[in-house]
Amino acid sequence: MTHRPQIPEATRNEIDTLLSQSGEKFQAGDLEAALELAHRAWDLIPEPKASWDYYPQSLAAGFVEDYADMGDADATRKWIATTHEVYDDQDRTNNYALMLKGTALLRLGEAQEARDAFARIYELYGAEGFKGEHAAYLKMLR
Repeated sequence: MTHRPQIPEATRNEIDTLLSQSGEKFQAGDLEAALELAHRAWDLIPEPKASWDYYPQSLAAGFVEDYADMGDADATRKWIATTHEVYDDQDRTNNYALMLKGTALLRLGEAQEARDAFARIYELYGAEGFKGEHAAYLKMLR
């Protein structure tokens, strides 16, 4: 992956403020309001969003987690695709993005799609792709 520029400081500050507010709403149990604030933060990222460092990757991955937790398969799939895009992963070779996809789909009850993501990780990285907390997912392939 090539080096990406930082979003301008004033915009980062606005994003950080919205994300702080989003976190407060999340902690209070208001996931809908938290997501609305996070989407406002996403909208502040200049286009093309994939060209910037940190915020696009962090927010896209967070949306995958949040929508999977809410059981919204369509939104989860949309944000999985966006995560691959902002990680410059058109070939679907990024271990993190693939693991995120697999674990989110598994939480949604999409075991075969999750297994396919885990199989891709194994194809690319072998058992090394399943270290630490992800070791249990390797068992799905056996």
